[in-house]
Amino acid sequence: MDNMKILYKVLSEVDKQMDDISFDESFIKNLKASDNRVNKIIETLLDEGYLTGIKISKSKTGNIVMFISPRLTIKGMEFLQENSAMEK
Repeated sequence: MDNMKILYKVLSEVDKQMDDISFDESFIKNLKASDNRVNKIIETLLDEGYLTGIKISKSKTGNIVMFISPRLTIKGMEFLQENSAMEK
């Protein structure tokens, strides 16, 4: 799966789960990408201000992503709206 599709799917899933009390990160296994790639994309989404409520821990084997209370920022919501064609 290409990076932009992964990016869109992560943002979309966070948006879908914003009303839920806990966050189900099982969708990540269906992205058809390595854990390392997905983690780096999520880290980029945080760095660029599309997501918040996620903690990144650095380790020797790669970064560990912890979904504390993930939510979209206004920038993330705008990205989803402007790129809704990617949902298909």
